[in-house]
Formats: sequence, C-alpha cells, structure tokens
Amino acid sequence: MRSSDTRQGSDVALSDKTAALLMLNKEERKLIKELLLMAMHSESVRSYIVKKLGKKSIEIGKQLLKTM
Repeated sequence: MRSSDTRQGSDVALSDKTAALLMLNKEERKLIKELLLMAMHSESVRSYIVKKLGKKSIEIGKQLLKTM
C-alpha cells in the first residue's frame, strides 16, 4: 500500500466498463453496503435485478458484499 493510500484510506477506487474511475468515501460505501443487503434479502428486488441486468448481477452483488 502506498503512503497516499493510507492517507486516503476511506476512499475506494472502482472502475466501470468504460474504465472511468469512481472514488467512494466511507459514507458512500456504507450506503451501498446497506442497499445491497436490502436488495439481496428481498425476493422482489432480486427478481427486478435479474430482469434488468441478468442473473450474473446477483452473484456480482453477493461478491461485492463479501468484499465490503
């Protein structure tokens, strides 16, 4: 870990398919984690996600929760 990483430890860098970089602070990560927890425990939300983004998205959400 670089020294700048420890100083900015509450920020997480994520990239999307366009390679755009998204920085999340601690509060944003907490919000996303709570939303993912709610989504993974709701059958209707999971069904919506599968219809909108595909079945693979549910597994991505589960993995993301594990890493958060």
